[in-house]
Amino acid sequence: MASTYLDPQVLAKVGKLDLKAKYVVEGFISGMHKSPFKGFSVEFAQHRGYVAGDDLKHLDWKVYAKSERLNIKQYEAETNLVTTLLLDASESMAYTSPLKKQSEASAKLEYAKLIIASLSYIVLGQSDAVAVGIFDETLRDFIPRSTRKVHLNRICAALENIEPQNKTGVGEVLHTVAQRVGRRGVTVIVSDLFDKIENILSGIQHLRHDGHEVIVLHLLDKDELTFPFEGLVQFKGLEYANQVLCQPRMVKKAYLEELHKFLTKMKAMCTKNGVDYVQVSTDTPVDVVLSAYLIGRERALMAGGRGAGR
Repeated sequence: MASTYLDPQVLAKVGKLDLKAKYVVEGFISGMHKSPFKGFSVEFAQHRGYVAGDDLKHLDWKVYAKSERLNIKQYEAETNLVTTLLLDASESMAYTSPLKKQSEASAKLEYAKLIIASLSYIVLGQSDAVAVGIFDETLRDFIPRSTRKVHLNRICAALENIEPQNKTGVGEVLHTVAQRVGRRGVTVIVSDLFDKIENILSGIQHLRHDGHEVIVLHLLDKDELTFPFEGLVQFKGLEYANQVLCQPRMVKKAYLEELHKFLTKMKAMCTKNGVDYVQVSTDTPVDVVLSAYLIGRERALMAGGRGAGR
């Protein structure tokens, strides 16, 4: 089944990731069985004696303090983890820049759909399970996990029929997903996150408490990041009916300051809770976003850390 969201150019570039840096993809998805890369959804298995050449970062210093014996902690990657992709389809995701030609403009939602389709393609290409949730104030639709390649058809069909509506309720949706998915896995959130930070934090902590790895792709239009408007402009609320007529230059400084505070708080909240946070602009090609994240993930793992937040 052909799909608008399976851009051949994007998939050609993204598909190469598995060949060029397979272990990076393993670290990202964590569904690859018996992965040698420890640091993403892994469980402690057992101890063994230290052997010259072993990586010292895996030494169990607590055991050494008690017994003065050098032991290495061995891990086994969690198998059969499910990757759950969550797509924000609220009204604010409908924003399309009025400053671009109609042929060049693309709504945040369309960009987000392309991310979801591309990630689904990667996960299913590894014979791993993927589930997709579509939400606004509530979890509007949920496509259960599957490892079958034809599952991509169902996902793309659902994406093509989505229209933006209602307000954003990220926090409540994350609680719903945590209860629905149950088993630990990887949860990827693609959203503009126009919800109260405390609500989002509560939902994220629920997922983390249940053992889920969480990745946040914070999607914003370039206009939202730079506020490039000039002249007399009437701004309309995307999720509220209010309208404001003003000179953008009069409010630009205050707007950008508030945006900076919001983004800083969101990233700090994610980092504090062990969540990968990636700020994404719709001006950046999807394959560039995914490649940059995976490469950042690789470097973090190689350095013995975690995350690739930007």
